[in-house]
Amino acid sequence: MDDSIESGGTATAADRRAALSGLALDKGAAFAPRRARRVPGWLAVLFLLAIAVAVWFLFRGATAVPEVRTGAVVRRSPIVAAEITTASGYVRARTRASVASKTQGQLVSVAVDEGDLVAAGQLLAVVDHEEADAAIAAAAARVDVARHEVAVADAQVDESIAAVTSARAALAERSAALDATRAELAQAGAEFTRIEDLVNREIRSAADLDRAREARDVAQAQVRRAEAALVTGEKDVERAVAARASAEYARKVQHARIAIESAEQKRAEVLRQQSFLVAPFAGVVLRREAEPGEVVSPANTGASGSKTAVVTLADFATLEVEVDVYERDVARITAGAPCRVVLDAFRDSPLAARVRLVRPTADRTRATVQVYVAFAAVPDFARPEMVARVTFYRPDTDALAADELLVPGAAITTRDGKDGVFVLGGEQLRFVVPEFGAVDGADRKVLGGLKAGEIVVLDPAPKLKDGEHVVVAER
Repeated sequence: MDDSIESGGTATAADRRAALSGLALDKGAAFAPRRARRVPGWLAVLFLLAIAVAVWFLFRGATAVPEVRTGAVVRRSPIVAAEITTASGYVRARTRASVASKTQGQLVSVAVDEGDLVAAGQLLAVVDHEEADAAIAAAAARVDVARHEVAVADAQVDESIAAVTSARAALAERSAALDATRAELAQAGAEFTRIEDLVNREIRSAADLDRAREARDVAQAQVRRAEAALVTGEKDVERAVAARASAEYARKVQHARIAIESAEQKRAEVLRQQSFLVAPFAGVVLRREAEPGEVVSPANTGASGSKTAVVTLADFATLEVEVDVYERDVARITAGAPCRVVLDAFRDSPLAARVRLVRPTADRTRATVQVYVAFAAVPDFARPEMVARVTFYRPDTDALAADELLVPGAAITTRDGKDGVFVLGGEQLRFVVPEFGAVDGADRKVLGGLKAGEIVVLDPAPKLKDGEHVVVAER
């Protein structure tokens, strides 16, 4: 090639064509011997890289990461064979109440808040009671008037009794006077008869007979007056007795009025007392249903725009679980049967329980029967309406028997005189020496040192060591 071209100098188009024509091969000419050329540097580098890659592959083949088979540490319940069925439900309080006002009125105050623990009889809320106060005052005034009227009636009764006594005394006097006049009449009649006989025998004169007749007639008149006075006295007694009866009746009426007005006063007091809402039992306030200023009313009135319940209470000591069990399983569930309850919010805290009641009726639409399960001891963390899962067991089963951990027997190996297993974490091994229990078939019970779900190496090769990287063989 032209030196100008090799040196990178400038050349004309004619020079370039001349140089290219010089490169044309002369077919007739003999091949002339060529000079030896140097190997380019990049080619040498490429050659060295190829050798390095080959050495790496050879080394990798000699030190390949071992493949291992794996198993898992599993958790098993020792009472799974005694299990009858499981069902889901909700926690509920057997003793629960929505405390409502028995009177309609404006809510003045609420003395408790949600979550408060209250005692039986503790004040919860107050409803306006001004109307009841006025009714009590009016009834008390009417009672006082009625009592005054009773005092007047008592005095009238006493007067009537005195009048009866006086009339009966006068009647007795008139009766005695009648007896006296009748005695005098009898004497006068006898004297008239004697004189008349003497006159007939001409012993006495006619004048004596006239005097005797006059005395007899006077005595007869006195008897008639005494008889009339006696009749008048008897009528006076009758009138006095009637007046006493009337006075006694009036007194009874006033006493009845006192009773009526006292009852009205008591009713007003009861209505006022109903304005103070108290806890019917000891429990926890679940909800405040109304706030001060709102109008509350009894549930049966249905007053528009008014609240009924003011506070909702529940006795946490009566918490239990209500579940629906399919009809096909309920025949094997009896009252008192052991259960295990697991609340969704506290899955790591299983609870012992027993069947309290299997309801005697079924739900035709769902083909289920409601079963109520009572806690052996109500936990502090249980709350009404929590979701719960209940497992039913056969009688004489320990529902809280601890689960067992099992590790495959093929994973147990001996290193440095200690039995253990290789636990796989990621791709790296960790040799663990757990506390083993009894042999259970092809597995071994684990008392400590391992967790459920951990991956262990099966049939570990003797050359495996702690901290080694491995790959899991595909199954």
